[in-house]
Amino acid sequence: MRITEILKPLQEINPLSSLFHKSNGAANLTTEISAKEIPDFTDKSLLKENNSEEIISKLKLTNKLLAYNINKFETVLDNLNDGVIVLDSSTRILAINHIMEQLLNLKREDIKGKHIRECNCDNKIFSFILENFESINKLVEKTEEMSIGTSNLRVSYKTLIRSDGNPCGTILLAKDITSHKLTEQAMVEFISQVSHEVKTPLNTIKSYTEMLIDTNNRETILEFCNIVNGEVDRLASLINNLLQLSRIEMGSVTLSMTMTKTKEFIENAFKIAISQKKKDIKHEIILPDKISPVNIDKEFMGIALINLIGNAIKYTPEHGRVTLRVEEDQEEDKIMIHVIDTGIGISEDDMQHIFEKFYRSPDDKVREKPGHGLGLPITKQIVELHNGEIKVISKKGEGSQFSIILPIGERYFLE
Repeated sequence: MRITEILKPLQEINPLSSLFHKSNGAANLTTEISAKEIPDFTDKSLLKENNSEEIISKLKLTNKLLAYNINKFETVLDNLNDGVIVLDSSTRILAINHIMEQLLNLKREDIKGKHIRECNCDNKIFSFILENFESINKLVEKTEEMSIGTSNLRVSYKTLIRSDGNPCGTILLAKDITSHKLTEQAMVEFISQVSHEVKTPLNTIKSYTEMLIDTNNRETILEFCNIVNGEVDRLASLINNLLQLSRIEMGSVTLSMTMTKTKEFIENAFKIAISQKKKDIKHEIILPDKISPVNIDKEFMGIALINLIGNAIKYTPEHGRVTLRVEEDQEEDKIMIHVIDTGIGISEDDMQHIFEKFYRSPDDKVREKPGHGLGLPITKQIVELHNGEIKVISKKGEGSQFSIILPIGERYFLE
């Protein structure tokens, strides 16, 4: 909606603005108005045609119409998403909406009609008005960002111009940009984290390729090449995870849902996950004899499950155990996939952050393992896309249990 349309009722207010000032903004006009004042608001020729009572009657009717128009005007302002104050050409508060009332912690009936200097308000927004109100008739437009409580605001101060080019007041808009600021901050942190994660393997690759130039020892060359290859895999994994995460968060992922044999799907994911980790760890999979199928995107749910199994293996010391156990809750129509390990566990402090992007525990046992802190955030979002949930039970030094809980949907068995 254009601001000129919002302020259209002000055109009807202007002829009676002086009357309001002289009557101190009284809601009703009385017959105490003298004939000397009438020419200020009406054509003098009316005195010849009408007596003062008729003129006053017309003024009362006009005042009712004026109040009606002001009410419509304030209704429009109250339905805007931004805080608004409108000042007349004398820098008196003509209108204020409910959002601005909340920002100023004032009631409109306490300040409407008052000059801004008469308003007892210790507030950044009022300070901003007071700093600029002397420029009210100078076609000024200023914008400033400020914080009030937990909100970040962008406050704009602009002179209102009539159709004849003359200023007729001022409007001040306060837009809440808190979410925008949080997004900017998150983006800066995201870019910083990605830069760090990319820079580390690149530096390693550069260092080892430079050393390769100066060595002829075959064993050393083989060792350096393996290190470089590992860092390239690390970069490729990071890029792949970032692409998956961005697709999910942007809502550009289209799941290809199919009714899937749960037992076969889980067995295949388990085989893939344990084949990628070469450690002396016992693996166990526990499945019911019969289990209902689930409606899933096999590719994405496979990524989620392999991530959990891979993490369990990564953070479980040699000679430990990783168990994949599946249960079906027929009453709740849910399938629960538990990934249980005897690894290093998760502290209470870390538990609050494990699903945050790029978060990695400061624990040395975690830091010594390669990773980007994207596996669990991706897993959580994939599970939620399937209308499921993920739960964690863990204690530092005693292992962890991650559980994916999925709705079964239609209950029948695939042959």
